[in-house]
Amino acid sequence: MRRLIGGRGAWLLCLALLAGCTTLPPVEHGEGLRPDDVERFTLEGKVAWVHPEGRGNANLTWRQNGEDFSLLLTGPLGQGAVRLEQDADGVRLETPEGPHYADHADTLLADALGFTIPVAQARWWVLGLPAPAEVAGAVRIHGRDEHDRPVDLEQDGWRIAWSDRRLVEGRAMPRRVQLERAGTRLTLVVGAWTLNDRPDTGSP
Repeated sequence: MRRLIGGRGAWLLCLALLAGCTTLPPVEHGEGLRPDDVERFTLEGKVAWVHPEGRGNANLTWRQNGEDFSLLLTGPLGQGAVRLEQDADGVRLETPEGPHYADHADTLLADALGFTIPVAQARWWVLGLPAPAEVAGAVRIHGRDEHDRPVDLEQDGWRIAWSDRRLVEGRAMPRRVQLERAGTRLTLVVGAWTLNDRPDTGSP
């Protein structure tokens, strides 16, 4: 399972179409709390990536419930769907070829995509926050906006940038997140957020 959707044209088209995928109001005049208290969230969006071995894009549904999560990546017309899950039973990746298991989520997702994504750290990064030091090490902040929110930082070898924050349930949530390290670049554009929703009785 390498590159869910390939091709330069598809990747560029994906990023071009993302600009109009949300109706959430922009953050203005210092509105919006930091999402430090968000333990559960669901985001719907699109992700595009470029790395030394290729490029691709996919639709993304990410559900986080404390330490447990479910990431569903699907391509146009449902091609190449993969689901990465972590719960009390461990970490597994569901693909059309069947389930795969490993000790770490990063290992499984690297097998599917061909490059590593720091899943544990990205739980905070997608919220617009640096990850805790015990998870991802020290933070080096390169820039803040006029409301003292970070817009550009380095952590665990990754450069993370946020832009176009939107007001969601009283919190300033990034609509666009970019991660970059050693020739790998991921761009996430979020179309919808649900924060601190009621936890599911089953998998997240």
